[in-house]
Amino acid sequence: MRKIKNRISFKLFYNDKFVMFFSVLVAFISWIYVASTTQESSIFTVTDIPINLPELTNDMRYFNGNDIKAEVKISGNALVVTNVTKDDIYITAADVSFITSPGEYTIDLVSRKIGVKTDYSFESSVSPSSIKVFVDRYEEGKVLPITDKISVSSVAPSCYASQTVLSRQSVKISGAESVVNSIAEVDAAYTFQSTLSETTVVKAPLKFYDAAGKEVSSRYITTDIKEVDATVPILDVSHVRIEPKIVNIPEGLNFDTSLIEVVPSVVELAVPKNSNITSISTSPIDFSQVTLENNTFNVMLEIPAGCRDINSVEKAEVSFDMSQMAEKELTLSASNFVIRNQGTDQNAAVANQSLTVRIIGPKQRVNILTAASVTALIDMSDKSTITEGYVERPVSLTFKEPFTGCWLEGSYTVNVRLTPKKNTAAQSSAASS
Repeated sequence: MRKIKNRISFKLFYNDKFVMFFSVLVAFISWIYVASTTQESSIFTVTDIPINLPELTNDMRYFNGNDIKAEVKISGNALVVTNVTKDDIYITAADVSFITSPGEYTIDLVSRKIGVKTDYSFESSVSPSSIKVFVDRYEEGKVLPITDKISVSSVAPSCYASQTVLSRQSVKISGAESVVNSIAEVDAAYTFQSTLSETTVVKAPLKFYDAAGKEVSSRYITTDIKEVDATVPILDVSHVRIEPKIVNIPEGLNFDTSLIEVVPSVVELAVPKNSNITSISTSPIDFSQVTLENNTFNVMLEIPAGCRDINSVEKAEVSFDMSQMAEKELTLSASNFVIRNQGTDQNAAVANQSLTVRIIGPKQRVNILTAASVTALIDMSDKSTITEGYVERPVSLTFKEPFTGCWLEGSYTVNVRLTPKKNTAAQSSAASS
């Protein structure tokens, strides 16, 4: 039986795979034995070791250096040194006591062993042997406006590049105190090289400048945003009519638009694409202020939202042809006055014996107009709770047919006398008692 087992065991050495495995195993065991018993020292380089910088005084901190990696050569038994990792070595500054104020410094690096693996020696100094660091106090949250520095080289014919719209108007800056405080301007900068024909949006990076206009590096600062969306609206150029907006036109007055002159009559505007804007209005002109002498008005143009006045016209001159109009003075008496909306507890009467007013209207009507065709209205709506004394009230006129279309030149007031209205029920009760 033993002979059979021996034959089986030796037969394994005729198997190529077994022989290969057996050879590797014997070689490995031999290497371990030699490495553990030899007195010869091996050199090994440990890389990617983080640098641990010590704390500083005077509220200062490092703004670089912590992200730098170092390496060091060690020597010792091969089995030992090949198992030393970056976690077994501590690299730090040799001395930082000389750092007492903000600035850039060169500090030397040293290494020491940490952990349980200590049976080795440092073959060389740390590489790099020194590093440059920038130290300063920390400044947090300085807010500065963002200046639009978007440049458009050219736009298509009949197009207009409107004011750039930035997605943010300000930026919050934190970091090294001296650097943050040196920043005087923040620009969103971008230059379009192509010709623009449509509204375009780009990402514009932020750039920082000091008071002298020199660019400030962002190396030692952080910001809540790195860039902004810059929208350049491209509008169509169009020539549109100016139409005067006239209010308080007397009832019955058909003032032919041919008798109104507007200078300029057309303005060049940049308008949103597909907006179909063909005209714009002036600010309102109160027709009740138009007289034979005062018939020309300089009024502002009402530019629609999203449009731009390319030539900065801003105003238009509106003139009324008053050659077909006439004016007349009329004296109104108590029979012409009508008080409206007086209070339930007040008696109201016009104290004026008469009121002389000036009327303007078409010549053929004004020439035959008399006071009998005029009603002077006095509204007491906002004085209805006053029951005694005098109040001054404005006067408005209405005209009977065929004198509609006339209007009052200027403004007039009358004095209204107020007395309390007697309670009829109370008087009856007092009389019966």
